[in-house]
Amino acid sequence: MQPKLEQPTVKVVSAQLLPAQGFSQPIEVSLLIANPNDRDLSLRGMSYTIGIENFEVLSGVSDQLPALTAYQETPVKVVVSANVLQLVRLLEHFGRNGLKENVNYSFSAKLDFSAWLPSLRINEQGSIPLTAKKR
Repeated sequence: MQPKLEQPTVKVVSAQLLPAQGFSQPIEVSLLIANPNDRDLSLRGMSYTIGIENFEVLSGVSDQLPALTAYQETPVKVVVSANVLQLVRLLEHFGRNGLKENVNYSFSAKLDFSAWLPSLRINEQGSIPLTAKKR
């Protein structure tokens, strides 16, 4: 029998450009992963994508992850790389439609635990305001 787990939640906290590697521009993304379960969860690996306006422009994988402590938010840093074709499509989208006050984003991840736990999929969505609110 496999134990029943509640799905962790993920918050994207920040993003920082790393030194360019040829034509590739890696970006370090800081996450907070909340574990709502009564046990620590050891991660074997994680694959993830970040989309902007329904274009999956950033993606990556990692096997260098900390354990997710029970009932806590664990800071996790991952590196993503840009999908140039999707980035061009996103720029075309903004060129046709213009920038709005908010840009929609999505974060999807597959968390791979030890062999006795099933993988979990996480999908978070939101919007980022591009203009300052008037008082």
